Amino acid sequence: MHLKNYVSLFLVSTLSLCAAENSSLLSALKQQKVEIDKQKNELESQNLKYDWINNIVGSYSYINSDQTTSEKKTGLFSVTIDQPIFKSGGIYFAIQYAGANREFLELSTKLSEQTLIKSVISSWLMIKRYDAQIQKQQALIANAKIDIIRKKEQYENGFLDSSFLDNAILNKGALEKALIDMESARFEQLMAFESLSDMDYTTIEPPKFMLVDEANFLENSLVIKQQNANSIKSDYLKKMTISNYLPTVSFTAGYYDSEIDVGSTNTKDAYRNFGLKVSMPLLSVNRGRTIEIRKLEALKAKLELDDVKRSEKSEYRSIVKKIELLSKKGQIALEDYKLYESLLNSTTELYSAGEKTIYDVDTLKNSKETMKFDKQIYDIDIQLSLLSLYAKMNGKI
Repeated sequence: MHLKNYVSLFLVSTLSLCAAENSSLLSALKQQKVEIDKQKNELESQNLKYDWINNIVGSYSYINSDQTTSEKKTGLFSVTIDQPIFKSGGIYFAIQYAGANREFLELSTKLSEQTLIKSVISSWLMIKRYDAQIQKQQALIANAKIDIIRKKEQYENGFLDSSFLDNAILNKGALEKALIDMESARFEQLMAFESLSDMDYTTIEPPKFMLVDEANFLENSLVIKQQNANSIKSDYLKKMTISNYLPTVSFTAGYYDSEIDVGSTNTKDAYRNFGLKVSMPLLSVNRGRTIEIRKLEALKAKLELDDVKRSEKSEYRSIVKKIELLSKKGQIALEDYKLYESLLNSTTELYSAGEKTIYDVDTLKNSKETMKFDKQIYDIDIQLSLLSLYAKMNGKI
């Protein structure tokens, strides 16, 4: 398929990577950990949202003093509050900061979840890739064995030097050792899958990834959304910091209940008070530096956002190019498969006529199979490439 046809599609999936179906690919333990992270983020966000509200303080004190000739006992119970109601915009900025931080945490958790799901699907695809590689290798070994038989006959009849037979035997041994390595690598991928999922890999069918345009990818990139939330959060933190050095208006109130016992005299008193208080730091040694730090952090977050956008765009284009090249290789494998199929048909006819040997037929049959498995491998590699991008998207397209 030509690149233009790929660019018209992309990452459109039969399942959303964040949908319940794909989340269920994770083991029960992994799902529980993700759910705990979500609940923790929600609670922390709520705490931050109302962090500007001060505590209502209750206290009780009892003092027994013999400072005077008569013993003096004093008991005091009080309930007080000192609550800022205006902080030169600081309360508004605090609430907005909490919202931006909540979005940042949610995106961080979603990215972590999708990374886990990506690992499950990647392991599944790699198992399928090794299956194709192993079957291709078995076909190559079958041809290597045929090559040994032919060279052995030619050597025994004096048509070949022993070095040709020796090389054929060494080639078969190398192919068989490579097959063992592939089987070992496949088992490792299977163990990786089972460490992440409770499901039987033979019973699932992950989504089929296809292409959308670059703008759609960038619009739905969780990495960009996360960095954007971080930039907004840093900006509100800067404004909150500045407001800490501006006038604050607070509401104060208290209830007091006291009892004083001096000798035979007992006095009880209960009263309330309330009012407004205006306060502002008159001198702060670190004021200028603290504000400058927050300004630099906000500026850095904006620069990081631009940098992430550039990085995501570069990664997208790099993978699209990789897909284009893999597609070309797949097309070559498909054309070679058709060529071997044609040769196999004609050779089978010649074998029936006694003009070719069964070795000729089997060699072409095995070679045709290797092309089929090559095409499968290239298709899986395309899916793996798309998966690395799709795992970064919000799964809503």
